[in-house]
Amino acid sequence: MQDKAAYINSIVEILEKNPYYTRHFDYRGRDALMFLDLSNILCRAHEFSVWIDIEDLVYLFSTLYNLKGHYAYTSLNLSNGMVKFLYDTGFIVYQNPFDSDAIMGFTISDVSRASDVDLVLLGTHDGGFRGIRDQLMRRGVLVAFLGFREMFSSFLRSDLLFCFEDMNILSPMRETASKSVTVENAEAQLEVEQPNSAP
Repeated sequence: MQDKAAYINSIVEILEKNPYYTRHFDYRGRDALMFLDLSNILCRAHEFSVWIDIEDLVYLFSTLYNLKGHYAYTSLNLSNGMVKFLYDTGFIVYQNPFDSDAIMGFTISDVSRASDVDLVLLGTHDGGFRGIRDQLMRRGVLVAFLGFREMFSSFLRSDLLFCFEDMNILSPMRETASKSVTVENAEAQLEVEQPNSAP
């Protein structure tokens, strides 16, 4: 079995061959922050009957960029095991009994200003975040949204997008013996390893 670095580098190589991602690599090696609206992206993943390997997502973007911090926002009903996993993976976790959008928008603006980064990676499909995108862009900070291609709000479709379908970080939500399945990509077919259970 290939080691983690080789695995992530193989994903990067596939993305580099996809013309859609040309602009993404203009910022390779630059300082970046990642913010995940977990309630949004995990609910959408459930609709597709897949789960997202969040640990590999962090490794991937740490390979592409100088990831200076990563933050997760979720409701209070997230399991203690998942919260511990996020902390162990280096996330700062915000749990909110209400909609996380307001606190998420505030901390994105505040942390990105204090960190003086070149790029913000924002895991959400919610077009309501176009405002924070505009604010960051006026400060010269590029924003890339992360999510499922067909689920992005029409307000975000013209933006810089990272689509989960193009990255080898998705596994079917089935507790059967580990096997490989194929995820279609405009440029290539990606092999996805299916674990026995989600983390």
